[in-house]
Amino acid sequence: MKIPLTLLTTLVSASVIMANSADAQDYSRSSSRDFDNCDYGNYMMTNNGRCVDLSGDDSNRYNFYEQKFFTALKNAGISISYESCEAGLLGYYQPDYNRMTMCQNNRQDFNLYIETLAHESWHVVQDCAAGLNNGVVVPIMNADSSTFRSILASLGSADWESLNLYEPQDLPYEGEAFLMEKHPDKVLQALNNCAARR
Repeated sequence: MKIPLTLLTTLVSASVIMANSADAQDYSRSSSRDFDNCDYGNYMMTNNGRCVDLSGDDSNRYNFYEQKFFTALKNAGISISYESCEAGLLGYYQPDYNRMTMCQNNRQDFNLYIETLAHESWHVVQDCAAGLNNGVVVPIMNADSSTFRSILASLGSADWESLNLYEPQDLPYEGEAFLMEKHPDKVLQALNNCAARR
């Protein structure tokens, strides 16, 4: 029996959303705490203003980000494609074309996929800061050397291994992106601001 791909995708997406919503509600009920300010490294703010502790269980942390990134990228005028890439490459952004590519053949797990989506989306934010449609990307946070040193000092050893693969002139852009990939909520906020200025 042939089912049109769009219908099948819709059915699968709806069932995943319903399952994730129930999981998120259960997770939220068991882990919610009232705080005046969420520490975004360990907590997530829910729609009703409560903080969800994410430090103990990473399995649910990124489940709801994929669709939010797709929407924000679309609203900013960025196209996204999934392709086969050379070994080790997880994704890239092409500012000349306002296009992001995610490397489906090198995808290892969902959390790393979301971090890669956030990393490449931060390059979109850097592009937006310079003005979309001009091919120019600018670092945002490291306008001075002390801020840049702070960013680099906060990176983990795996990030350093990856950074060593880049040319020295790319370190300001990539250092920011490696830092921000761990904070997809902040990347989404910046992407939405970019889309609002469009």
